[in-house]
Amino acid sequence: MKKLIILVLVSTFVYAQDKDILSNTKKQIIDLKQKQIEQKQKKNKYDWITDITINGAVNKDDKDIESKDYSISLSQDIFRFGGISSQIQYAKELKKLEQLDLKKDTKSDLNDLYSSLIDIKIDEIKLEQNILNLQNSQIDVEHKKSEYDNGEIGITDLNDAIMTRNNLSDSQKQIELSKLENEKNINLYTTRNYKQIVIPTIKMISKKFFLEKSTSVNYAKINTKVNKQLYNIKKSDYLPKLSVDARYGYSKTDIIEGDDSYKYGLSISMPLSYTSNNDIEQKRLDYLISKQELNDEIVKAKVTYEKAILNIKNYEDRIKLAKQDIKLYSQLLQVNQDEYNAGYKTIDDVTTIKNSMKIRQLDIKTYKLNIKKQILNLYFAIN
Repeated sequence: MKKLIILVLVSTFVYAQDKDILSNTKKQIIDLKQKQIEQKQKKNKYDWITDITINGAVNKDDKDIESKDYSISLSQDIFRFGGISSQIQYAKELKKLEQLDLKKDTKSDLNDLYSSLIDIKIDEIKLEQNILNLQNSQIDVEHKKSEYDNGEIGITDLNDAIMTRNNLSDSQKQIELSKLENEKNINLYTTRNYKQIVIPTIKMISKKFFLEKSTSVNYAKINTKVNKQLYNIKKSDYLPKLSVDARYGYSKTDIIEGDDSYKYGLSISMPLSYTSNNDIEQKRLDYLISKQELNDEIVKAKVTYEKAILNIKNYEDRIKLAKQDIKLYSQLLQVNQDEYNAGYKTIDDVTTIKNSMKIRQLDIKTYKLNIKKQILNLYFAIN
């Protein structure tokens, strides 16, 4: 329990820090929506209170006698078979739902921002890798050309090497474009330079914690409560209700002094509607659907977490493979370096192996960034 509380506090703190990264426009939209939710909650909470009606009229008859009539009246329900308490509870649950929805949208923006930032870093690594691959490809083209000139290989082998180099040159442009697009994506959410933004370090979230704090699951839970209250309200709409009625009036004419009157009392009323059962059934079905949607969201949350774990495990396995390759390249590099120093190998052999080892080292950086991306995706999916 203590660990869970700490995780919640850390999550809340990091979220508050992250939210500050958003542009002023985004933050103003969030603040305005929050105020809108507060106002809506107050309106819904007291929606059962009837308005006071004030009337005033001035008339003249055929004898040119002027009369003035004023009145104030009220007809207020005081009992609706649970309808009033359900209305108050509905306002409370709806506020929670809309606040969670706002937080969900904000976290979605933050997730997109950090995902784009990670993608930029991955693109930068890909550009570095592509340059190394181009160097290796150029060495291969020169070797193939020499072999072709000596009649050792056919034109097809040389052409394949040239096409590989050309494809890498084309990939360079595509990666550069991808990086620029991701930079533009970040501008949708913040005015800060992406180089000044630090990606938060979040520890892996346990499955239990993720399911308990999943935004989609908790949203579905609250939505079920909202629909339950709407169902209760609708049922009460077609049951007898007890109201307090009161009216005060004042009348005056040119020939009669002003006179006031008042009346008050209790009244019981009940609507009779041909479609009442259909109306109530519709709300009941909304409630039942929301309960099933909750079960569906729980399944989706489990799958989301399990898929993230699979991806993380896959990247961890690829890191292990990359480390094995680096170890092998390191051994080959030492051998080729010694043979080059002895005059048995060319510098091209040393350069090719060195570049290949660097490429695998950069692969590990990419895999680690993708792991961080998976963890952030989970973090921004909790409230």
